[in-house]
Amino acid sequence: MTTVADVLAQTIRDACIETVFGLPGGENAEVLDALRRQGIEFILVRNESSGVMMADATARLTGKPSVALATLGPGATNAYCGIANAYLDRAPVLLITAQSDSRTFDIYTHQVIDLQASFKPVTKMTRELTNEKTRQTVEEALHLTMAGRPGPVHLGVSTYMAGQTVIEDEAETSFTSPATSVSGSDIDAAKTFLLKAKRPIIVAGVGVEPEKPYEAIRQLAEAAQAPVIVTPKAKGAIPDDHPLSVGTFGLTQTDPPYEIADESDCIVAVGFDVVEMERLWDQPQPIIWVAPWENEDPKIPTVEFELVGPMIPVLEQLAQVDFDPTPDWGEARVATFREAQAQVELPEPAEGRLLPQTVWDILRQNTPRQTLVTTDVGAHKIFTGLAWPAYTPNSYMLSNGLSSMGFGLPGAIAAAKVTQQPTVCIIGDGGMAMVMGELGLLRDLNVPVITVVMNDNALDLIRSAQKRRGKPVYGTEFVNPDYELIARAFNINFYRASSEVSCTDAVREAVAKSRPAIIEALIDPSSYPTTPKQAT
Repeated sequence: MTTVADVLAQTIRDACIETVFGLPGGENAEVLDALRRQGIEFILVRNESSGVMMADATARLTGKPSVALATLGPGATNAYCGIANAYLDRAPVLLITAQSDSRTFDIYTHQVIDLQASFKPVTKMTRELTNEKTRQTVEEALHLTMAGRPGPVHLGVSTYMAGQTVIEDEAETSFTSPATSVSGSDIDAAKTFLLKAKRPIIVAGVGVEPEKPYEAIRQLAEAAQAPVIVTPKAKGAIPDDHPLSVGTFGLTQTDPPYEIADESDCIVAVGFDVVEMERLWDQPQPIIWVAPWENEDPKIPTVEFELVGPMIPVLEQLAQVDFDPTPDWGEARVATFREAQAQVELPEPAEGRLLPQTVWDILRQNTPRQTLVTTDVGAHKIFTGLAWPAYTPNSYMLSNGLSSMGFGLPGAIAAAKVTQQPTVCIIGDGGMAMVMGELGLLRDLNVPVITVVMNDNALDLIRSAQKRRGKPVYGTEFVNPDYELIARAFNINFYRASSEVSCTDAVREAVAKSRPAIIEALIDPSSYPTTPKQAT
């Protein structure tokens, strides 16, 4: 007799998903055992939200759906932040939770929450799994995570239903997406329009995954002499040292690349999504929209051409235009832009402290070119998004649409597990306090994550906002624990960096040992771009 739990696990396995992340409750016993019998690895996290964020990072690196699991009630609500993050970061995650037995809703209320009503705003679909059309429902859920604009799906299953025998489906339903292509006439019209552009730019966004049109983006950029701006989720789509790479925007109201965007006369938007933009999208230039999904956002009213479908063939055909940009555009304009950006003067750090710029320079100089970096949320996220040189695609990860603290460490652990390569996690001391329990998971998996804790004893991004508004600093400073003792408790290598020499030594040794490490960087936040500058 095949149960609902059996079919759920089998369908996940048939989709070539080998790992599930989560924190179970007693109500998950049937599902958990079915996963075990299917040979699916279960990664026990210390917080349900961490499990969803690990699934998010895994999906981004593998290019296929990933799965997280939680119990009902508080387990599901703890997972809510992670699933909201997946929704706004367009991550194909299937969340499976336990569910209260609908037969007892009228007489039993302990831990009962309407999960379908709760998850509906932050998922593409939420449904209670039953013993009717069980496989079809799970297949539909997995398909939907990747269809069109990717996103999460939620399935709830009660303890009672998980053990029920499935009712055989009368007919198999295929959820394979039909092959689509952009019409030649639409591409020709866009090419004619591009031919007139004198100052075109390319903006690459979160939708470059999983198709990975990196080479096609580079070819179009070079053919058109189009500067390339990326949003944070697309960092590395073109190497940051490429002569047409302008950098990243979407982090603050005044990101430097807006200067180039404002001068352009045409934008080729590749996998772009305004969910990543901190600033209201108000660029007046006409847009050629190239993405796997339609422009459904009224915040982008200037789309002239929607080229919806596989991006690589579209970009390759657009690159065949006989472009005629102005002579001072392209590489020449990017070079002058970079020269101006390099003129920034930095303050002297306080004694025994390091500027974030110094820590970043040391990390970049002493890690391989392809090193994958995750950041948590805070002043360090904004600075890293703007300043960290990403040289290879899909090697920079963060929570950006939701911008949730708590992503950095789980994301790094998942990334290192997938790649088996040294991974750097840059996290603030506030964010570290939220996910410190995951150091136990890091120890258990023994993957090479170098966790750099930016210690300034504050929620500096919020403290800076207080200062900009002329408010006293209140409720944003705290005392940190002894990270050395914490690292020792988890059997993780520890280093404290308070100078360029100690920071360099720490990074080099941590990279060489290729095992879990914590580097406590004692920083002076005065040089963050978000820190109010004192009048001189």
